[in-house]
Amino acid sequence: MTHDLLFEIGVEELPAGYCAPALDQMSRGAAEALTGLRLAHGAIRTLGTPRRLALMVSAVVDRQRDLDEEATGPAVRVAYDAEGKPTRALIGFCAGKGVDVGAVRRVSTPKGEYVAVSVHVAGKPAAEVLPAMLTTLATRLAFPKTMRWLPDDTRFARPVRWLVALLGERVLKLSAFGLEAGRESQGHRFLAPRAVAIKRAADYEAALEKAFVIVDPAKREARLRQQLERTARPQHVVEDEELLDINNWMIEWPAVFRGAFDAKYKVLPNEVLVTAMREHQRFFAVQFAQALGDSKLANLEHALLAVRNGDERNLDVIRKGSEDVLVARLEDALFYWQADLKKSPAEQVEALKSVVWMEGLGSLYEKSQRLQSLGGWLAERLAPDEARHVERAALLCKTDLLSEMIGSGKEYANLQGVVGSYYAQQAGEPHDVCQAIYWHYHPRGAGDSLPKTDAGALLSIADKLDHVAGSFVAGKIPSGSEDPYGVRRAANGAVRILIEQERRLDLRDASMESTRPFFAADPDLPHAEIMKKLGEFWRGRVETALDERGAAFDARDAALEARVRSDGAPKPRPGWIDPADGLERALVLDRFRSDPRFAPLAILFKRVSNILAKNSEPLPEALDRERLIESVERDLIAALERARAATEPLWRERRYAQALPALLGMEQAIHAFFDGVLVNAEDRELRLARFKLLSEVRDLFLRGWDFSRIVVEGEKSA
Repeated sequence: MTHDLLFEIGVEELPAGYCAPALDQMSRGAAEALTGLRLAHGAIRTLGTPRRLALMVSAVVDRQRDLDEEATGPAVRVAYDAEGKPTRALIGFCAGKGVDVGAVRRVSTPKGEYVAVSVHVAGKPAAEVLPAMLTTLATRLAFPKTMRWLPDDTRFARPVRWLVALLGERVLKLSAFGLEAGRESQGHRFLAPRAVAIKRAADYEAALEKAFVIVDPAKREARLRQQLERTARPQHVVEDEELLDINNWMIEWPAVFRGAFDAKYKVLPNEVLVTAMREHQRFFAVQFAQALGDSKLANLEHALLAVRNGDERNLDVIRKGSEDVLVARLEDALFYWQADLKKSPAEQVEALKSVVWMEGLGSLYEKSQRLQSLGGWLAERLAPDEARHVERAALLCKTDLLSEMIGSGKEYANLQGVVGSYYAQQAGEPHDVCQAIYWHYHPRGAGDSLPKTDAGALLSIADKLDHVAGSFVAGKIPSGSEDPYGVRRAANGAVRILIEQERRLDLRDASMESTRPFFAADPDLPHAEIMKKLGEFWRGRVETALDERGAAFDARDAALEARVRSDGAPKPRPGWIDPADGLERALVLDRFRSDPRFAPLAILFKRVSNILAKNSEPLPEALDRERLIESVERDLIAALERARAATEPLWRERRYAQALPALLGMEQAIHAFFDGVLVNAEDRELRLARFKLLSEVRDLFLRGWDFSRIVVEGEKSA
């Protein structure tokens, strides 16, 4: 027979961010533990609210599966004495396994001869083994912070007030947190402040819903979303999935109501209004329907949507209190705004000299000067028409860090750059400059939006390059999971812009340019060591970006380890230094994998590389054609020249998918060369000429990919 299992931990209200991770731990832990207990079961679900964490497992069998296992005991020399009688070690082993000494047999192992026994373990009733498992599961839940409320060392995120443990209709004998589990849960704290008896595990959700508790978070969220949309009409709720999730984990029975604030506060930037509503009171903002489009914060209504954990009783009083609290916040914001407008961003630039950017690396003023120079350098390469906008924005972009809004209004600190753009706009700065300031912190994280203007993108890249370079110069290099200065986040943001907006930038050149001011200021810095570490760091960031975008690991490595020649560069460059180009080459190679020509191409390259690896002598700078007189040598030279001519425009125009088959044009000539001559000839000059020819073949492949990194199924060594 099977029964549903219910385990509920009733608590004082948990912080919203604690609930979902705890339920995830319960789900994973239960699946692992039930497997270990040999208890077959159906679906595992987790349910919860701020006051309860619940585990539901359907169709749990009522008894463990029997187990037959082979148990190895002590070595024979230890199990028996000199007279062949069982020792205490053997007797103890048999007693522990519940078998007679006569059931023991000898087995040979790599370590010698041992004793072994077959053990039959009869399954126990589920009701007997589940309590210990559930107790362990509950007491091992991890939270960011925990507290003590009992005389012993028991800890949990909040005090535990009740436990429910049912297998079907049966109460499991379970003790934890100083409590005995029963069948009584609790209803809504205010709407149904009473015990709720759960007759059987399957009745759990329905019984709690009658007590005004929607215990299924998905169902509760759907109801909350529906109420928000209905209450906002005819306007629309400003979308905020994170805020929706936070509210969902703060309530058990959602009731949404609408409030308003004075239209005079609409002089504030929309982002400030939304932040004031969101950060303290967890209110949703409302916007006119016609505002839905490019700007999700356009044309805000002077209204708020609040979520109550309850029903509609006394809503007028609650609405008035909510509006009063918000007005107090908006008054603060209005004061900051008006105080900040007394000085323009340009008038604040000199004051940046008094603010340290990073210990040992000067002030924010010096940083703005570096951003001007680096921004102009980037604009020259990526968007020449934007140079003056980028340089002006670079000078002003950090001045909002001196503002009252950012400095005093702590809840608005995440609006750095955003409020600065509004101050610049109020001061009459050009629109493109204001937009560049607005976007220069973006993207702040993996899911954040990218800059929407060229000037904004260039200033953002410059800011992130400078941050990375300065951190490495100051020795603040991320290690392992530690990255207190957000260096990886800054680098990832720059790489994201370059890849997703297809901006072609040489990260090695950019690193040299971004470190140049630091090295000029301190010539004693270990230039070569810092640049080496920077190169390794950027390569790792690009590698991660390619992984996240679905490139196979071997295609990724083949692309990043290439030696690319482009834009008339005299020397080949590592394949990772242009992230957008590296991703394109990796994905092209990945797509080519299904082509029947893929494996021959990889094997062909590897054969060339393997032969070259046998040479330890320096190769001549130029190919000595006069010494290569054999027909197979001449044929390979001709095939190489044809492949060069065919691929040259393809490399230049980044038509990599067409370059791949063009390289295969050398296949027959390469194989004939290997079959027709001994590459490692005794004559030194001839030997070096042949190796040089093969190196030029390899170099042509390496313009796109290092095929030695490719894994070919069933490949034989050359």
